[in-house]
Amino acid sequence: NLGNFLYDRKLRQEQEYTIFEWRKLHAELWREDVRDIIELTEKKMDNYLIISVLELGMCSALFACGRLQPGTPPWLLQLYYLTLSGAFTYLLMAVWFAMHATVSAQCASVRMLTQFVRLPIPDWRDFESARTYAQQYETLRIEDMLRVPFMKSFARGDQPAAPKLAQGLGYEDWVQEQ
Repeated sequence: NLGNFLYDRKLRQEQEYTIFEWRKLHAELWREDVRDIIELTEKKMDNYLIISVLELGMCSALFACGRLQPGTPPWLLQLYYLTLSGAFTYLLMAVWFAMHATVSAQCASVRMLTQFVRLPIPDWRDFESARTYAQQYETLRIEDMLRVPFMKSFARGDQPAAPKLAQGLGYEDWVQEQ
């Protein structure tokens, strides 16, 4: 029974380590999701930035070289320069906000990845709880030390799944019985 005890404890330890690995994979998926969402924002802002800079260059070219024909009424010149300066201001703010949004998204990504979606690193207590000492066998009750393997389940009337499946019951039927 000592061999069975140590075998069971070895399986439990492997299960604990597997759970540690699953937690790590789960956290990595969350971190990947955060990176994907932030990357989407950054790409969108980069596209806005490119278009805004091109339009800002066109506005600058119109300011420098886009003179209206001589003899244009003054009210039309005032309206032209007013709309051109409004467009320039709007596009300058769009460039500024796109750069600010990209930097803010990167800062938010760093904050989320370092504070909220951290990798679950097991501490010493987790490893110690997964460990088994052979001397723990000596602390068991005498009936646990001398038990016949799998007899408790037969005493309760539980039947293993294999004989039921061999009798012709399908897996779905067996699941419904459980």
